[in-house]
Amino acid sequence: MELRGKKVMVVGLAQTGVALARFCAQRGAQVTVTDAKPAEKLSAQVAQLAQVGVTWELGGHVLASFTSADLVVVSPGVPDLAEMKAARAAGVPVWAEIELAFRFLHPEAVLLAITGTNGKSTTTALTGALCAQSGRPSFCGGNLGNMPLIDAVDHPANVAGGLIVAEVAAFMLEHCSTFRGKVGVLTNVTEDHLDRFGTMERYAEMKGRIWDWQRADDVAIANAADEWTMRETHGISSQLLTFDSRPGASVERGAFLSADRKEIVLRIPAAWGGDARASGALVEERYPTSDLVIIGNHNLENAMCAYLSARAVGLPAEVLRRGAAAYRPLPHRMELVGELDDILFYDDSKGTNVASVAASVRGFPRPLVLIAGGVDKGGSYQPMLEALAGQCKGMVLIGKAAPIIREAAAQHGVSYPVVDASDMHDAVRRAAALAATGDAVVLSPACSSYDMFQNFEHRGRVFREAVAAVGARTR
Repeated sequence: MELRGKKVMVVGLAQTGVALARFCAQRGAQVTVTDAKPAEKLSAQVAQLAQVGVTWELGGHVLASFTSADLVVVSPGVPDLAEMKAARAAGVPVWAEIELAFRFLHPEAVLLAITGTNGKSTTTALTGALCAQSGRPSFCGGNLGNMPLIDAVDHPANVAGGLIVAEVAAFMLEHCSTFRGKVGVLTNVTEDHLDRFGTMERYAEMKGRIWDWQRADDVAIANAADEWTMRETHGISSQLLTFDSRPGASVERGAFLSADRKEIVLRIPAAWGGDARASGALVEERYPTSDLVIIGNHNLENAMCAYLSARAVGLPAEVLRRGAAAYRPLPHRMELVGELDDILFYDDSKGTNVASVAASVRGFPRPLVLIAGGVDKGGSYQPMLEALAGQCKGMVLIGKAAPIIREAAAQHGVSYPVVDASDMHDAVRRAAALAATGDAVVLSPACSSYDMFQNFEHRGRVFREAVAAVGARTR
């Protein structure tokens, strides 16, 4: 694709917008960067592009700049602006960052694309860790927060046989028209972002676009236990594999757990092992769950996705086991941050919706005290309360959602104590008092963080500080 001389509008000036503007300018495009925030709030980003040579339209958007562009490229999370709709009406392509990046990837580089409401970041990071153990050049990024996919274009992995692992969001897939992974993973679709997409049908459709442009020799990996995910598999062109972590579950092609839940079982094409004569034949492979340091049933599902993805692109079994053992969880995703008298403290601040928390605590290896609350997202807390049954020793509530969760717990008839806390330090003290030797204290809020914190990362950092303050040995 040729950008030289083209007028490119980059919408949004966060990390991805900066990378996009630099990428396009370095390839000779006439770049205009627009953001609704005023220049004084974007000084750091402006400084990063000082030597590149771009036109700035900050503090608002100029309609004529959109409709006269040759291409509009959108950063993740930017809403579908009226100016973007006008550009499309004028015949201007409006692409997500991942769509532009995809068009610059080597045709023989191997792209593994991962999406889902919950679990996509851990699945992406674990898949990236497996790929890194393979000895092949590898890249891991996308919506993960470290490197946008556009950075993969100039990465050593962008070569024939290179492995490029990307987390992608529904916001990104909304503005794609060719984006295609050799492997496309959809971990699950649960209620989220309805303020953007309006209905679950529309939201699921956007997630399902991970498979829309795949071909017959590509691989789709889907959650067999999730109705919304399975709906999106109807009519896809690629080879479908499913995963299922429910007790006693088995799948025809894909991944499930052994009866004692101590092994991940893959049932995959024998040809993936290099036997070209084994057309249509399936083989079973078993991987001990003890290889994994990440805990919880949801992380077993994430590992199933990662293992299937890695085997689908030719990584051998020994690489999977080596990579799993070396992997460490991402910050704020059920991260063990402290220990006090055999009470373990876990930071799952990234658990910002009910479904995520339910998945995290279901099958948790210890009794737990949950710290929850923040800004309510309007859904039911019933799935979380059901998952806590028989597992929870107490619940400590913070933030604006505290009375809502307390009322939901009362209506559910919980038998454990539910107490309020004034702030995170108070919450950790109260949770530690409710816990006993052999228990865990888990921050998994089921809410967004913006009533008390800058973001979920800030919330997690304050939690760690509070854990240290009660005398725990932090990690």
